[in-house]
Amino acid sequence: MTAPIADGVMAVTHKLVQQAMSGQWQEVPKTIQERRELLARLASSARPQDQQWLSALRQAMTESDAAVATMAETATVSQPDPPATNTDAVAAVMDMLGKGG
Repeated sequence: MTAPIADGVMAVTHKLVQQAMSGQWQEVPKTIQERRELLARLASSARPQDQQWLSALRQAMTESDAAVATMAETATVSQPDPPATNTDAVAAVMDMLGKGG
């Protein structure tokens, strides 16, 4: 398993958390896709002995996606008349999370 790719997945996860916590919903779908692509690259180069570690990383990503989905729903509910761009971005996040990976 290559550490730079694994480090990249962790860095993108941190970026995703920061975007969600600061309400930058328009950026979240792109970041989610970036993280999925990095994890796919990681999985394609994983050795048999890396499978347990890779499985834990996938589980963490699934839990992160669920947390982001909850935050996106809360952001929509807490803003009675959100700007159209925020609503569109939250919808895009929810669509992206539904595609899972």
